[in-house]
Amino acid sequence: MFKVETMASSVFSRISLAAAVAVMGLAVSVGLAAAELLPHRAIYSLSLGETQEPGQYLGVGGAVQTTLEKTCDAWITAEQVNMDVTTQSGDNLKQKLAYTGWESLDGKRYRFAARSVTNGDDKRYKGVAHVDSKKPGEAVYSQPNKITMKLPPGTQFYWGLTAWLIKQARAGESRAEAVVFDGTDEEGPQRAVAFIIPLVKQAAKNKLGPLLDRPGWTMRIAFYPLDSRAAEPQYEVQAVVLDNGVTPKVKMVFSSFTAIQTLEKIEALTSPKC
Repeated sequence: MFKVETMASSVFSRISLAAAVAVMGLAVSVGLAAAELLPHRAIYSLSLGETQEPGQYLGVGGAVQTTLEKTCDAWITAEQVNMDVTTQSGDNLKQKLAYTGWESLDGKRYRFAARSVTNGDDKRYKGVAHVDSKKPGEAVYSQPNKITMKLPPGTQFYWGLTAWLIKQARAGESRAEAVVFDGTDEEGPQRAVAFIIPLVKQAAKNKLGPLLDRPGWTMRIAFYPLDSRAAEPQYEVQAVVLDNGVTPKVKMVFSSFTAIQTLEKIEALTSPKC
């Protein structure tokens, strides 16, 4: 799940599932290994979901490729997004995104690089960050400008948010809040509010193999500016999240339409013997 910047009036800016303070008042720090995430490579298709303005958006196409690798001290993530949005007026809105991240297994250190090209507008972000469960952390950008920003105690990064949400879901929580940071823009940390519903077990086997035959949850996650008290989030993501970190389906909720990200192919990657 990756941030997609403004297209037309507005679009998805990821979760990316994907993250900033500890849950309000909890100040927890969860290592990524605790969630037993599965190293894997996956390919997704993109399609148009619901639209708030019938007829204005005719289609969404493209693909998403993601890779999650594990080393002896970190998770390494790579993500590429190619999205095309066709409108009734004949406009073809194109966005290409590339993201790579390095995240320590204890969730405390993070390196990131992201590039977004929207109809020729090229933006790049790069930097490092560190967090702590009890005191403020810090993010330092080297691109596009030298920027330093504080991160609240307990801030979650890219996969740290996924691991933390899985832990909350396993504990039976139906609602969870966290502060998240991923460095894919200059807006800084955000507040993420998640609503969690267990999946109903399917009788039939899925077509993509045993990696998807796992328990999981539907998670709807709303993202807000850190200090905002607005009722409406900046953007929302609804994802099917399995207990191994695999996300078979993601709905990206924009202001005028939704885009559906559907898993088409997945393969497990080997973990190192440390």
